[in-house]
Amino acid sequence: MKILVKPLIASALLIAASGVNAQGYSGDKVNDVIYNSDETGDKAVNFKEFYDENVTFNENSLDVNKDGYISEGEVVIDIKEDLAQTIAELRKLGVSEKNIKKTIASELKTAEAEAAKILAKMDSDGDHLVEPEELLAYQEKQFRKLDRNRDGVISRLDIKQKEKKIYKGWPISQGGN
Repeated sequence: MKILVKPLIASALLIAASGVNAQGYSGDKVNDVIYNSDETGDKAVNFKEFYDENVTFNENSLDVNKDGYISEGEVVIDIKEDLAQTIAELRKLGVSEKNIKKTIASELKTAEAEAAKILAKMDSDGDHLVEPEELLAYQEKQFRKLDRNRDGVISRLDIKQKEKKIYKGWPISQGGN
């Protein structure tokens, strides 16, 4: 059985935060995907590379109880762990404890609701669990959103495809990847 992983939820959170959805995505997100997933060095990422990076070869399993499914409770645990890391970073940056406490209170109030939203995006059968098949389907959907020109790989050409739609006729530099 494939390992279900924290980066799945991290990618779901990034997707929501960075605008990677049906309406669009950032060029930075595409660059990150290429940088992190390109196993062959060809500056393009096929679905196998994308899936391997996001699911198969990650060591930080979200499936805490190792039952093969991701539950809402497991997502909440991950959100809280990420919050602890964020707090440490805020302290390093010199953010006041008062502001850190406000952040904690706000994030803890919304953790369960956020976990439910993330899970709902992946849970196609509505049983409040993400099975391996649903995880695969979700990753395929995310891949298709990033592969704007439908050539089967995520590359800089997908950014240029998006830019053409945004700028409607403005010249796009064809230089360097």
